[in-house]
Amino acid sequence: MKRTPARVFRRPLAAAVAGFSKVESATGAVAATLEKPLVKHVQRLNEIRRAIPALQTGQYSTEGITGGMAFERRYTSGGTDSFALVTVSGGAVYTGIPNGTYTDAVTGDSRTVNDGRLTVAAPGKGNLRVYVLGGTGKIGTAGPYLK
Repeated sequence: MKRTPARVFRRPLAAAVAGFSKVESATGAVAATLEKPLVKHVQRLNEIRRAIPALQTGQYSTEGITGGMAFERRYTSGGTDSFALVTVSGGAVYTGIPNGTYTDAVTGDSRTVNDGRLTVAAPGKGNLRVYVLGGTGKIGTAGPYLK
């Protein structure tokens, strides 16, 4: 049997998109897709990452951390000092961290650390907590995936 390459013919999407990184407007099939819960979830994750320098280019470490998927990241450059504690799918205990006020970028919860130790719960599978030292609060709009 002779094999021939498969040909796929797709019609172009009737859509327009404005904006880079964060969509300002869209029409047609793209607009409908952008309203789906999973798309909103990915957009929020990207919004959190863009707002916290440590999540973009920071040094990664698991030292002094107990928990399943948990780590810390720190980025320092010029006048920027960004420190984030991240846990996914469960809880974590962070030790040897700088004292100060940590605010979760997912829920807006704030906690003060005075002894270099923070215990964080991230209930459910795939849930996330991002406690930021000196953080500004909740980032983005809550959806069905991050609770």
